Amino acid sequence: MSSFFTLLLWAWLMASSFIVSGHMVEYASPVATSAFRFLLAMLIMLPALLFNWQRARLNKAEQFKALFASRQRLFHYVVISGALVGFFIGLFVALQSTTPLNTSVLYTLVPLIGVMIARVWLKEVVPLWRVIGFVLGSIGAMTVLFSTQGFSTQGIDGFQWHSGDYIFVGACFLLALHVVSVQKWGRSLGALSGAFMIMLFGTLWLLPIALIWGELDQVQWASQGFWVNVLYLTVFTTLFTFVLQQRLVMTVGASRLLAISYTIPVWVALFTALTQSRLLSLVDWPFASGIVFLGVALFLIDGNLSKVKLAHGSNSTSK
Repeated sequence: MSSFFTLLLWAWLMASSFIVSGHMVEYASPVATSAFRFLLAMLIMLPALLFNWQRARLNKAEQFKALFASRQRLFHYVVISGALVGFFIGLFVALQSTTPLNTSVLYTLVPLIGVMIARVWLKEVVPLWRVIGFVLGSIGAMTVLFSTQGFSTQGIDGFQWHSGDYIFVGACFLLALHVVSVQKWGRSLGALSGAFMIMLFGTLWLLPIALIWGELDQVQWASQGFWVNVLYLTVFTTLFTFVLQQRLVMTVGASRLLAISYTIPVWVALFTALTQSRLLSLVDWPFASGIVFLGVALFLIDGNLSKVKLAHGSNSTSK
């Protein structure tokens, strides 16, 4: 599979996570859901990792010990997973004093924040046209969101700032930091091992938080809907996306991964419209103009997005 289609697959899975997570609210609190999906994903990943080592004829005990041999690596994955967990916790706290629409709009700033972090931390020199591309990507994603939320006639005036938005901006910074830190520190491990380490330390971060604030007594463990949704979130939007993200950051770079995330609102809108049998509702000029903005943005960020260059990638930090 080429990197372009792998990027699209990652974006599709991420988009589906927004939809399925919305269905989980009636079965468990967001904190409990996050902790359980990380724990379950880690438990599923462990035998897969052991099988991968066995197939490669590697000593499983030595390989497992090597994962924890470097204190520096452990610190790196504590930070990588901590930034991701911080994003989730920030989102949950922010939603107590803001709206899902506001968080969706502010989420589109994550790629631009990631570029700024990479510039300061990794010393990446980003050409002006790529910066313009990221700005247009945010504008395009916001336009799509407003057009699908009934704000097509109100425009940006339909967006009102709430106190929780300050919290979510900080959460977006942590998510961007997570992606960039994977590019910075994640090269010492393969995609499978790296994803396992993120899930392991993510679980260690989330378990005490869930025990204190997760409302575990309210979780509907006996409900079929709980298990159907949580298994999808675990297998497809945690296991698969983490492994894909590890591989993509190492092959095509954090900036391209962040860039393709601009398309997530489009897929969410399409999935929602398809399930509600109202695809024709998306045929209007605000939605179409948002798509045009996104297309121009992706071309400016990387005009060779679908060509061989992207398929092979590079390990340089100038991606």
